[in-house]
Amino acid sequence: MGGSAKQAARQEIRNRLSGLVPELRRTASAAILQASTASPEWKAASMLGLYLSLPDEPETRELISLAWNQGKRVALPKTDIRQGLTWWEISPGPLPTLETLWEPLPGKHAGLSLESIDGFFVPGRAFDARGARLGRGRGHYDRALAQRARRAWVTGLFFSIQEMENLPQEAHDVALPQVVTETGWRILR
Repeated sequence: MGGSAKQAARQEIRNRLSGLVPELRRTASAAILQASTASPEWKAASMLGLYLSLPDEPETRELISLAWNQGKRVALPKTDIRQGLTWWEISPGPLPTLETLWEPLPGKHAGLSLESIDGFFVPGRAFDARGARLGRGRGHYDRALAQRARRAWVTGLFFSIQEMENLPQEAHDVALPQVVTETGWRILR
């Protein structure tokens, strides 16, 4: 169950997401935001690991803004060739658009250890009911999440059409205990 099965699953998800019209994407993203922020995990967290969504992912910029409005601290990941994902605290302010790459700026963003983050909302290409998460194929999130503090929770943010049956898993893949889709918060496994 290796690369070819994962590649086939990624292609299937690309096909599904290409049929998701912008209005449905906006409506689903708004429902995901509402379900995410209503959770006890969200309410208890003071430092959140989030990410800037890509065009085919549930929108996270409003989630980040809401976290700031509620006095929460936010960390974003940056891929480093040698270290994998590094995490940087970002201060409230304008967020990059979908067309702009986010880069941490020395003096403006503070590097963080994974242990300082209370919970992570993570992206993915697909998920299944067992908690398998299919990423983009580089394993950055799997390596980072394997090193998080034991108390830190992990939740995937997905559109419901990204759910598949029996995704291939490898030993290094970190399973998701829960996901949020436009249908709500769901415990897996």
